[in-house]
Order: sequence, then C-alpha cells, then structure tokens
Amino acid sequence: MPTEDNKYVIHGPAPLQPLPKLSLGKLIYDSLLTNPNKHAALVDAATGESISYREILEKTCCLAESLLRNGYGRNTIVAVSSENNLQFYIPVVSCMYVGAIVAPINHNYTDLETTHALNISKPKIIFCSKAVAQKYVFLKNSTLPYIERIVVIDSDDKVYGAETLNSFINTSLKGYPMMNRFPVAEFDPDEQVVFLMCSSGTTGLPKGVMQTHSNLMVRYMHTIDPRYTIKTDVFLGILPFFHGYGLVTNFFALVLNQKIVVIKRFREELFLKAIQDHKIENLWLAPPLVVLLAKSPLVEKYNLSSIKEVVSGAAPLSRETEEAVKKRLNIDLIRQGYGLTEATLGVIMMSAGDKKHGSSGRVVTYMSCKVRDPETGRSLGPGEIGELCFKGPMLMKGYYGNDEATRNSFTSDGWLLTGDLGYYDEDNYFYVVDRLKELIKYKGFQVAPAELEAILLNHPNIKDVGVVGVPDEEVGELPLAFVVKDPQSNLTEDDIIKYVAEKVSSQKRLRGGVVFVPAIPKNPSGKILRRELRKLLGQMLKSKL
Repeated sequence: MPTEDNKYVIHGPAPLQPLPKLSLGKLIYDSLLTNPNKHAALVDAATGESISYREILEKTCCLAESLLRNGYGRNTIVAVSSENNLQFYIPVVSCMYVGAIVAPINHNYTDLETTHALNISKPKIIFCSKAVAQKYVFLKNSTLPYIERIVVIDSDDKVYGAETLNSFINTSLKGYPMMNRFPVAEFDPDEQVVFLMCSSGTTGLPKGVMQTHSNLMVRYMHTIDPRYTIKTDVFLGILPFFHGYGLVTNFFALVLNQKIVVIKRFREELFLKAIQDHKIENLWLAPPLVVLLAKSPLVEKYNLSSIKEVVSGAAPLSRETEEAVKKRLNIDLIRQGYGLTEATLGVIMMSAGDKKHGSSGRVVTYMSCKVRDPETGRSLGPGEIGELCFKGPMLMKGYYGNDEATRNSFTSDGWLLTGDLGYYDEDNYFYVVDRLKELIKYKGFQVAPAELEAILLNHPNIKDVGVVGVPDEEVGELPLAFVVKDPQSNLTEDDIIKYVAEKVSSQKRLRGGVVFVPAIPKNPSGKILRRELRKLLGQMLKSKL
C-alpha cells in the first residue's frame, strides 16, 4: 500500500457562512411556505402546461402524509423514474419531508439495466411516468418481489398493475381535504441519506452512491454564493432530472423560486425556441449541447441574445468549442466545472467572471483537493499530472450495500480517489486531462483520448467522436477514432488521419485508424461510454479473424 503524503493540498476559499445543520426537506418546505410569488414553478416548453408553487406545496404535503399512512417513512427507499415533467419533483420533495431515500432511475434503461439499478436499492415503491409504467409492472410481477407499489405521476389514465398519483393520495387520505402544512421529519442531516444515485457507469455497471442531506446543503451554499452562481428568474430544465446534475440544479431552482422551463424530450428546435421565448440568461448544459450551440446551423434561426453565460459540466469541453460558442453567442465567458456523483457534483468550478482557458476552475468552498501519484501516494505540486483526490463535506457516505467498493474508493487517510487525471497551475486553477483507466499506452507514452477528441471536434465536417486504443502486441495500443461525420461531407478516413497527424506528436497519431459510425454512445450527462466503443471494436476485430 502506498505511503500517503499531503505536502501539496489545495483548499477552497473561505465560505461566506458556516454550513447550516438543515435538512433539504426543511429547506424546500420553508421556501414553499414563504414564497410570495404564486407564479408557475415549472412550465412545459412544448405544451405551455404549468404547475404553480402553491400546487407543489399542497401536493407534496398530501403525498408525504400518504406515504406515512402506508408505512413509507424514514429510510424507506423510493424510486423515481420518468422523463422530465411537471410532476417529477412531487415524490422527490415528499420523500425529503419524511426522511425517505430517493433512488432516481434512468427511464431509458433497458429491462436488464433497470433490473440492475433496482437491485442496488430494492425500492418498496416506484413513482414513474405513464410511458414506462408497464416496464415496472412487468418487473414487479416477474422478478422483483420487493416492489410493493407502482404509482404513475403524470397521468390519471388507468395502467394495469399501477395506480395514479391522485388515486394513491385520495385513497390514503380517505377523502380528507388537501393539506398545505406538514411536520417535516427531524434527523441528523450529516448521517441521513437523501439520494441513492447511480454512479456514471463509464467504467462498469453503476453502483449506488449514498448522498446525505448535508452533502447537498454544501451544493446549496454554492448555489447562493455569488462567486459561483448568477441569480436569474428563469431556469432551463433540459438536463435529465434523474441524473445528478439535472436533479440537483433544478431542485435548487425550485428552492430559489425560479420558473423552470421543462424540456420533456430533447428536440433541437424546441431547445433553441425555449431559450428565445423565455429569454433564458444562464444555461447549465452538458458538453454535447454546448457543441450543438457551436456547430448547428439552426442556431442562426433563433434570437439567443438573452444568453449571458453558459456553464458546462459532466465531461471535458475543448477550448475550440468554447471559443466557437463565445463568438457565436457574443458572450464573454463559458464557465466549466468538474465534479462526480461520489462528491455530490461540482468540486472544482470557475468563479463568475473568472477566465482561464481550458481550466475547470478552482476548488470550491468547504472542500480540499490534492493531486496524487497513483503509484507512490505522493502528493504532487503545480504542473504535475496525477489523480485528483478530494476531502470535505461533499463526499458521499459510501456505496450502498458495497463496503468493499467504498473502501477501494478512498485512500487510507480518507481522500476520495476520483480516477480522473489532472493538474493545477501556479494560481491553483485545475485542468482535467483524462480518466486514469482510459489512457491509451503507445510505446510507453500516455495518450489522452480527450485531447484527440478535442482536435477532431474542431474539424468542420466532424459532428462527434470517441477515441479508444486498439490492442497491439508490439506497441501496446494504437489510437483509433470512431467518427460521426456530417452526412453531406465526403470526408475520408485518410483525410482524418492526416488532419490529426498535422496537429499532434508522433505517439498520438491515429495509427489504429478511423471508423465511421452513426452515433457515439454516451451516458445521460454526456460522458462517452468507452466500454461500448471497445465492445464494438472487439466485434470488428473478431469479424476480421
């Protein structure tokens, strides 16, 4: 075991105030009670339908009481699985009131993926949209007996084997009038788990990350800190609500009484029209949407002059894309951040108004970071590349039901191992280089796929790209690019190989070749699923034997 060394540790700036000892349930409940604005809380960008803050208060109080009357209280695990919609946060907030644990599940998962995710948390009750209700009814009746009830949140239509949200409440309250008050449960927010999140799964099957109320309260303190967030009245709800990035940013938009413009299913025109019609000023996006703003010809058809700032997270964004969007939207800054589910999202972030090309920013308040040599455990100084490691109150409580994985995720002295490579400069700005396990080794040289991808994305006829290594007995691995090209382009494999060769040193050239594909597999936050690309590569190599 390496000997840990903490000579070089970078701390975030002093917080504006101490971290409150408060639950998320009390936070949102107090906000709803004192909200003087009875305006829409969430508005469907496509249909114009909306739900008000008053309705959210009443519905969450009634559902919280209904949960308790059915025996679902503190530490009950409740799954929520739905596309973005107006009702998504009703069960989420109700669970916060009673101290239940919310396990968001990607509604796009296959049956196999859904079963794996559910088997991590084993929820007793599932709140879902009508679109996926039959999938959960089938799993409940066939293989997952721990599921007791399935409740459809977005429709009053009958679904065999499930009940609607309104019928669940009406039956539970037995005709009592709607409630707008509820005694929020009290507990230690440092210990009480609020979310059981699926880890990103870019290196294997997802695990259940336990995030506590205090973990999320740190994120809330960043949300109200003017160094990190510019206050606006309207928030674009385009990131998936089931994913940590979307779940948390939209939840705190509710706490701050903003109007959330909900995009249920992504369509390029709807995305751009929503920005134009609702005069969105701040965009919190994943990199694929930032690339869209840089490259899509449809952008020219809409008035996007309201945009003042773009914040990009969940995966690296190239400098070329950043510059293209700034020029196209006539904005001064695209802020990047770095985070992971195990550290409750953003732990490195560019401050508002700050500029440092290519950097994800500095360590946030309440947190500390060191760059660690994975082999020796030695902490590294400025400019030295190593694994990013973190300490502080944003770190997960652990992986649910997986003590071994939890132990393996921390150093012997308690630093979270992220698996991400990076470095910091003399001003303590951090730069994320790549995943530790995704580096391509060519003749002993380390080749970062993200670097090659950034170069390729700058080509005008390349829409998307993913780079992996092709096993080679002589040199270790050869870089290969899976490319989505513009359908109108005559771009060839040789064109791309020459394009890269002119811009990189010898070991980084695409000696593994180029494969044209219709799409690059990614998880909901925009991270490339390289294991899927490697699987495709394996099939191609096998077929050549």
